[in-house]
Amino acid sequence: MIQYDRVVSRAWWICVARLTVLVTCVGLATSRIGLVAHELIGHGGVTIAVGGTITDVHLFWFAGGWIRFEAARGDLAIALGGIGIESVVGVALWLVLARRTTLGGRIGRAIGAALVLHATWYLATGTWHGFGDGARLHQELGDAKWLVAIPAAMVTLGAAYAGARGVLGALAATVPGTARVRIAGTALALVIAGGIQLGAAVVEVQLRRDATYTQTMRPERDRLVSRELAQWAAEQQRAPSDEERARMEEELAAKHATFPFAIVLAILTVVAAIAGAWGARGAPDGPVDGGLLARVALLASGSIALVIAIDVLFH
Repeated sequence: MIQYDRVVSRAWWICVARLTVLVTCVGLATSRIGLVAHELIGHGGVTIAVGGTITDVHLFWFAGGWIRFEAARGDLAIALGGIGIESVVGVALWLVLARRTTLGGRIGRAIGAALVLHATWYLATGTWHGFGDGARLHQELGDAKWLVAIPAAMVTLGAAYAGARGVLGALAATVPGTARVRIAGTALALVIAGGIQLGAAVVEVQLRRDATYTQTMRPERDRLVSRELAQWAAEQQRAPSDEERARMEEELAAKHATFPFAIVLAILTVVAAIAGAWGARGAPDGPVDGGLLARVALLASGSIALVIAIDVLFH
């Protein structure tokens, strides 16, 4: 019995490890190809379409990116081009693979849902808080920003639910054991895969310290506080102390406090994904196929290489 338990335990860990590699590679490939499509086809394509010129491109290998352009018109269309292309590709993937019941087909639909989720999340939070591609809409809409942010957030929740419902049952079926054991193995694989990608992105952003990216992703509230703090400091008869500056910064932050839309949406997105997972349908049992694992590993490696090549090309 002890020997049998050890064999089962070893098989469980092997299956979880294979699933972790699969999810990590799928995540990397999706985010890297999505980044290229977002920046070059979305922002870059619209820039060229309105008669503008791309002057610079910067892509993080594991995080986001930005392009710099010159255009006499179409600023809003250019800003939303990346979100638009991600949404179109995501919906197209979901529709094309709607009838596929294999693990690969379900993963493909989940990728489509993930692209829509990222695009609408970025649109909703960026429009509400005034950063990234939503900064222009934040300025244009003012107090009416909810007209874009709320509907976009609803699509985000729908994508999270649909994606989780469509793929998590199939992923769990690759792990042997009871339902609880399968859920635990799948959750472990997802946490490790997510931690690898998030860790790589955070470390890279810290190491490369790109001022343009940092400023672009900074919420409008933070920029406003910085401007008013600098103005206050300049108006003082003497240089304010660190304590005085910190106190004033706290007062300005309280003055310009905003509803924590991004945090609330993050919580609701997790809840939507859990709800989708609760009703997820399984698939034929068995570990992740070696052929599928090799294909996604090759795709992930190629997508990272593509991002690196484009970044090096422009620098």
